[in-house]
Amino acid sequence: MGELLDRNLQREILGILSNDYPQRTNIRKAFEGGGGKLDVNLAYLEEHDLVSVHWHNGQDGRTPMQASITAKGLDFIADDGGLGTILGVVTVRLHGDTLRDLLISRVESSNEDETLKQKAIAKLKEIPGDALGSLATKALDACLASLPAVASWMLALLAT
Repeated sequence: MGELLDRNLQREILGILSNDYPQRTNIRKAFEGGGGKLDVNLAYLEEHDLVSVHWHNGQDGRTPMQASITAKGLDFIADDGGLGTILGVVTVRLHGDTLRDLLISRVESSNEDETLKQKAIAKLKEIPGDALGSLATKALDACLASLPAVASWMLALLAT
């Protein structure tokens, strides 16, 4: 089956269907002679939700009659990743108390002098939530300023 999967044919299918979008394309007309290889690649693209295919179940088996590219398929062939990239943004929200607890934990686990740690913890407990967000942003900026160290850490973390 692997030899029937053809990336060039898949690109051609997506290209033809994108030209007809949002209309359905008559598969037999667009791909004269089609056959097994076309059917396999259409089924494959459909299973990945890149195309929608109307199949005819006849005596000779399943035959694709019409197909259309999906929004996911259009995003797949877009140079910029399409709306899927924009809509796929993940927003992380941390409650003020959670952020405070994370910062206090980092201070407690540091190698700093105990007196300095206690002053920092007391200050963190006094800071209002909105100021904590600003402090966290500055802390992130400081971490990113030493990017080579952060990159090494991330690579080591991702390798596990």
